[in-house]
Amino acid sequence: MKNKLLNTLFLIISLSCFAQQWDSDEFIRANNYQEVIGDINEDDKRKPDVYAMYPDGKKGIYTLIANETLIPRKAIKENISGTVILKYVVGKDGYITDIEVVQSVSKHLDKASIKVLKLMERWIPGKENGKNVRVEYRQPFRFNL
Repeated sequence: MKNKLLNTLFLIISLSCFAQQWDSDEFIRANNYQEVIGDINEDDKRKPDVYAMYPDGKKGIYTLIANETLIPRKAIKENISGTVILKYVVGKDGYITDIEVVQSVSKHLDKASIKVLKLMERWIPGKENGKNVRVEYRQPFRFNL
């Protein structure tokens, strides 16, 4: 029983240490996180001191989109093409939230675009005055047949 309790305690401490290292300078360098300039927050129109960071920056986002975006069969069948624009927020915890379609082409292409956004790795949040802040982004998805 004592061993089980000690093992559980060790596991909790280990996991909390790992969580603290997620946004450390060492982690950022090792995973090539780069700042991605985003939109100015609509609520207060201020820019953060540091925008949110993503692995390989914009290049990493474009690579994800190129590798993961699939044109739905219905869009191909109906010969639908165009540009979907999504708005999303990188939250204070580095996860994507508040995904919204700003410009729609069709519900099929909208869903395909949202699916790709949800595949994004965890970001390093933006900072203002040393504190994590939400940062808003817009991302176009071009579908050409």
